[in-house]
Parts: sequence; C-alpha cells; structure tokens
Amino acid sequence: MKQISKIILFILCISLSLNASNKLYNTIEKMNKGIDGYIVGKVLNKVQEKLLNKNAVASNNKNILKFLANDDLMIVINKKNNKVLAINKRYTKLPKKEVQKMISKFIFKLDEPTAMAHDKMLYWIYDKNGNKLSSDDLKNFKDDLKLKNSNITLAQAINMKKEKTKKFNPYLSFKMNSSEVIMTKDKKSKMSNINILISSNVLIKNATGMVALK
Repeated sequence: MKQISKIILFILCISLSLNASNKLYNTIEKMNKGIDGYIVGKVLNKVQEKLLNKNAVASNNKNILKFLANDDLMIVINKKNNKVLAINKRYTKLPKKEVQKMISKFIFKLDEPTAMAHDKMLYWIYDKNGNKLSSDDLKNFKDDLKLKNSNITLAQAINMKKEKTKKFNPYLSFKMNSSEVIMTKDKKSKMSNINILISSNVLIKNATGMVALK
C-alpha cells in the first residue's frame, strides 16, 4: 500500500511540474517576440521541424538542440517539446542608414529600450506579464542592491536570484548588438555587423538548469 502511495505521489509531482512548465512556456509565447516566424516559447511548426531534422547541431546540453534556419538565423529549442528557447539572427555589413532604420523600427515596435550598453548594445527586457521594464526599473534595482559603483553588467543583473529581483524580474530579453557605435555623427562610419538575440532565461533555466544570456 505504501509503495502504491509513493507511486501516486511521484506521478502527481511530475504532473504538477509539467503543468507549471507548460504555463511558463505559454506565458512567454503570449509575449509574441520573435523573428521570421519563430517565436520564443512557441512550438515549431511542421516546416520548421523539417529544418530542425535537416540542420540540427550538437549542443553541450542534452536537453537542447540548435539548428540553422538559414545561413544567418540560429534557433535554440527544448529537445523535449520542440519549443523555442532563443533566436539569434545576424546581419552583416549594414550601412549606417540601414542600422538607424532598424533601430527606429524596433523602437516603433518595442518602445524605448530598457538599457543601452557600451554605445553598441540595446536591450528591451520584459517581465512575466509581458510589460517592458524601463530604464528606471533597472536603475532602482541597481540602487536597491547598492551597485552604483559596481562594474556589474546588465546580463549579470538579469541573471541574479529571484529573491533579489522583486523590482526587476526579467522573463524575456531582446538584445541588439552592433560591431560599431550605434549613435554616431561620423559620416565615414564603418559598416556594421548586427546580432539580434531574443531569449528567455527562465525557459533556458527550465530546460537546462543553466542561465545562458551573456
């Protein structure tokens, strides 16, 4: 009888864990953040699954797979449910006008960035309700932890334990990284290589037990 009770309890725990996991993915999917038909938190469709089967790349974690959707677009998924954890797209040799046009498009669609780093990176960060966290949210968070004179990076702030992030609890981030300074008046500025990373650290942690945003 005790053995049966243990089995029932074990099954119940697994069921509750799966329900919590599904709820988490649904929460992220509803934010509708992605590129070229891939949405973070959303399961791959049949066409995307074919690309996965054709172009899968080995990962250092047994629970995730990576694949090239095309030469410039890499997708990271949870191997167990084929749901998207992260999207990485690159653009090469873009002229200044194209970069500024891209930024304007993102600001129109995503609102003002949460933060800018090193004059080359823009972050849009969202909480569990899909609300964009503001630069004031980030500032208040740093002030609360007395990090004004610290060299802590934004990625490190995002990755801090939940109990420390009541005012700054990121669920999804949209990062734009440029090889050149983004806002410059230099008419002879170099061509830029742009990298876009859309990811959910809570999903990555759920799938792998690790946090991967750098």
